[in-house]
Amino acid sequence: MLDTIRDSDSARALPYLVPALVGLLQSGEPAFQKDTVDYQFRRVLFEILNRLPVNESVRNHVNSIFNCMLHILRHDNEENGVTACKTLVDLVRSYRLLTDEGLKEFIAIFHDVFRHMKGHVEQYLADDSAMLDANTTLLALRSFKVLGEMGMVMVIMAQVHGPQVSPTIQGTTSQAFATLALESPTQIKARTDCEAMGGIWAGMAPAIKNPSIYSDFIHGQIKVDVLLLHHQRK
Repeated sequence: MLDTIRDSDSARALPYLVPALVGLLQSGEPAFQKDTVDYQFRRVLFEILNRLPVNESVRNHVNSIFNCMLHILRHDNEENGVTACKTLVDLVRSYRLLTDEGLKEFIAIFHDVFRHMKGHVEQYLADDSAMLDANTTLLALRSFKVLGEMGMVMVIMAQVHGPQVSPTIQGTTSQAFATLALESPTQIKARTDCEAMGGIWAGMAPAIKNPSIYSDFIHGQIKVDVLLLHHQRK
């Protein structure tokens, strides 16, 4: 319905719809079990908010939506965190609005996500790691998926608001390089053993117990690298 609604209809509906969606997402408790009603309900709320048309009626609520996405990144699960990042990209591209307060809070969250990465690698990608329940989703602050998507948000912010954003990227470079240097302990062992036999190791170690998290880790590092390359070009 949001994809086909007429501008005249949306102008009447959106001023009531947007605050209701934002209020529900911020006041509701996050859910981390994918098979629960609460989890599915919040996913639907997010999909509606993420598919709002670019509209002057929405422009008046951009700051509240932006702040809601920051709240989600701090408190919600990784799937909603990824969607929050995509929503932030759409807001920055479509409305070109970015407050200093919003940027400062986003950077603070970005730093927090970086700080959790080393422990996250050790928890889920080591020989003694427990297998993560496929029905459980991680906290956004501890997600490689969210790390990569936040890096892409930074790239878009820098493209649209270069003078405002570029100095803040520089403050993340040391953590970004530290994240690129991280490696799964299980992967290190597989590579070391292979090279000791005169071979060349490629691919994921068979002993990795959480292959989906390992894949998210590699993709997250790639996107962090894109952010660094973008900053270097500037």
